Amino acid sequence: MASLADEVLQSLADSRSALIYAPNTIGKTRLAQHLKERDPEGVVLYNSFVEDVFTWDNQRVVLKMNLESELLETIVTQGLDSAIIDSFQAFTSGRIEPRLDFESGEISFGIHKGDDSSTDGIKISRAEESIFVWSVYYSVLSEAIETLCDSPDLRSTSDYDQLTLAVIDDPVSSMDDVRIVSVALALAELIKRASELRLRFVIATHHALFFNVLFNSLRRKKNQAYVLKHELVAGWSLKKQSNDSPFSYHLGIVEDLQSAISANAIERGHFNQFRALLEKTANFLGHPGGWGDLLTGPDAVLLTKVLNLYSHDRFSDLDSSEVAEEYKDALKSEFQEFLKAFRWEAAS
Repeated sequence: MASLADEVLQSLADSRSALIYAPNTIGKTRLAQHLKERDPEGVVLYNSFVEDVFTWDNQRVVLKMNLESELLETIVTQGLDSAIIDSFQAFTSGRIEPRLDFESGEISFGIHKGDDSSTDGIKISRAEESIFVWSVYYSVLSEAIETLCDSPDLRSTSDYDQLTLAVIDDPVSSMDDVRIVSVALALAELIKRASELRLRFVIATHHALFFNVLFNSLRRKKNQAYVLKHELVAGWSLKKQSNDSPFSYHLGIVEDLQSAISANAIERGHFNQFRALLEKTANFLGHPGGWGDLLTGPDAVLLTKVLNLYSHDRFSDLDSSEVAEEYKDALKSEFQEFLKAFRWEAAS
């Protein structure tokens, strides 16, 4: 993984950004952590650990925040609470307004009209929570870029002077397609605004729409796109992506799965690769029931549960635990049924 981080940084020597497509558990979180560890002061990081700064108190219907977080310290110091509220409402296109109380470390949500019809104590959805967390990071990053665009002697603060890299790992979990497009377009604009700065960007995602919008919103000469792969022998590698749809990658998934099965070396990441393959095939064929319709063998029910379990485990990218033999057998069986049913050439 250290050599992969080196490769990513080297790719940024002549580029503003590196957009990386990779299924869950292939190594995105580890890559992001490696990049942060290389330069703790120079990297502003968004990943699943940022989401853990915020936790719900269901009894009091508030979102509690860890005020010791580096990101929140910046928000307090720079007075960015209003910017967060504006960003959240812009991304949600709604009337729900967050109220941040940095003394209690709590955030409440409500519709505040200034009359009797106002509502407090709203429990926001999981998607809205993801948007709020992204709004926190987005506001800090936007403020940093705005500040760095000023000449050093005119900057309101020197807190951002050391920043050289923004690393963003899948910020769109649980969001619907409309919000994903909004987040991608806003991020693309930030990257363009930073075009004259030394600040560079690494964005890793498993979400096809997010990848597609960013790819088409950025000029390719100064913004590179890649597919992250992990092979049993060769390890991690970055393959340049020349178009906005990384789905020729499905052939690589088939090869990876066949190699893992042949070598009896199935890992958790292979389950998410298979799910990605199922999703792409279901979308292409227009199956109304989604990818689950494509599992028709005797282990379909079990494998569906396992694929759902692994894909929703946000930290599985860091988990090296063994996979149960029962799960491996289910993957082998259903993968072969899938190849036969849809007549993949690789099945021969």
